[in-house]
Amino acid sequence: MVVRLLTPRQHQLLWRVIDQHIETGEPVSSKAIESSGQFDVRSATIRNEMSDLEDMGFLEQRHTSGGRVPTALAFRLYVNDLVTAEGIAIGQALRHRVDEALNETDLRDADALNRTLARLIGQLSSNLVIANTTEREDAYKFGLSNLMAIPEFHEMDRLMGLTDFFDHFETMFQRMHRQMWRETEGDVKVMIGTENPLRQIQDEAVIVARYRLPRGHEGTLTLVGPMRMDYRKNLGLMTYAAQIANRITDSIRN
Repeated sequence: MVVRLLTPRQHQLLWRVIDQHIETGEPVSSKAIESSGQFDVRSATIRNEMSDLEDMGFLEQRHTSGGRVPTALAFRLYVNDLVTAEGIAIGQALRHRVDEALNETDLRDADALNRTLARLIGQLSSNLVIANTTEREDAYKFGLSNLMAIPEFHEMDRLMGLTDFFDHFETMFQRMHRQMWRETEGDVKVMIGTENPLRQIQDEAVIVARYRLPRGHEGTLTLVGPMRMDYRKNLGLMTYAAQIANRITDSIRN
């Protein structure tokens, strides 16, 4: 329903703003959009379109003299489009990295398989990844230092929210998973901003994948990163991790 509010040019313009903001982390100006050469219109038209997108809730201007950044609503529309229009997949090189790491893992060991996936997805995504296996009270965390290298987490309020999340990690993690999977079936789920049930990380985005593991276990990976994360890459990685874990488990059963 939201997509129908956008003209084709507004849709293309919003996607260009999102892609540039994901790449740079900076507000995007109409001048930067014009210089990209993707729009054969005058700069005044681009400014007006961006203003309309702001009025519709897809962009926000944090400083009067700066450019605009996408809102959580814009990222939600972007992710929905990626899933429905483009599909989610990763290239051969990334698949090879995952497969290569699993070749060195005892695939019959559910915990070992889960830890390998968390470590590798954390490395490849440059975000925080948490692995959990049913019947285990603790979870395996990899990549907190990745978040510390991202400019957004240099802001004190974002850092304090993340710190509070880890101070009460076990309780929060279990509650987050219960709420995330309560109504939605499927293997991968994305929570953006306030869609996330935990207020401590409601400025971020969370991707959760769940899958079968050997010996009747179920595994999950939870990826936490900034709202401007590389959704194409991260969704592809998490989807492939779930697919290959299911495939491994099914082959062991047979």
